[in-house]
Amino acid sequence: MPVIKDPNSTLAVILSLIPTSTPLLMMLRQIMPTGVPAWQLLLGVVNMVVFTLALVWLGGRIFRIGILLQGKAPTLGTMVRWAAKG
Repeated sequence: MPVIKDPNSTLAVILSLIPTSTPLLMMLRQIMPTGVPAWQLLLGVVNMVVFTLALVWLGGRIFRIGILLQGKAPTLGTMVRWAAKG
């Protein structure tokens, strides 16, 4: 609701640049009469691409180690250690 009331507020800008909420909030802000500056659109897209590539890379590291240790149920701590060490 705060984003709809003031789409160019600091809260709206910051939340729309967080990669997990960028698609929804940028679309919501774009349909408002004030629009979105081009630099915010580009920064949002770049953030989403970098975030996606980082998650795929981390997932690949976890999968690579996890596939070698078949039969052992991993814990969250173990997966974090796999992602950090490789």
